[in-house]
Amino acid sequence: MKRILTVVFLCILFLILDNTLMPLIKINSAYPSLLFVFALCYSILSTPKEAVIIGVLTGALQDVYFLNGFGINMLSNMLMCLVAAQIGKSIFVEKSFLPIISSFVLSIGKGLIVFSILFLIKQYTHMETVLYHGIYNLIVSIFMYKFTYKLSQKEYMKKEWKF
Repeated sequence: MKRILTVVFLCILFLILDNTLMPLIKINSAYPSLLFVFALCYSILSTPKEAVIIGVLTGALQDVYFLNGFGINMLSNMLMCLVAAQIGKSIFVEKSFLPIISSFVLSIGKGLIVFSILFLIKQYTHMETVLYHGIYNLIVSIFMYKFTYKLSQKEYMKKEWKF
């Protein structure tokens, strides 16, 4: 129970920071998403089932502030977190290089999905912001992955075996 409360609290905290502080450091209308990067890092360290849940939760939180289409972030976060969980099953999670590069690639992937869906519903955005978001998320993921890995090593965050 403490694990669930911790993850929900961090998601709400990162949502608040995403909407208050992160727009202050934007470049060309792009700024990092702490919530999405946390969801990716947590998904790399968890099971696919937990990754889908965190993807849907973070996507729903992001969709509250996304005016152009409700559900787009929920779908894209869920897909990217599921891919992150599959990546996490096949790498050494103790090393941070591949998870950080994966979060960059998955950020670009999410940006392309959102851009494509918005294009289909005739809500035009600039394609170069996808690259800026990816680079920003790459920088944030360097610190976020270390934080998330240390958090996952805490006793109350470890999943107990059940036979």
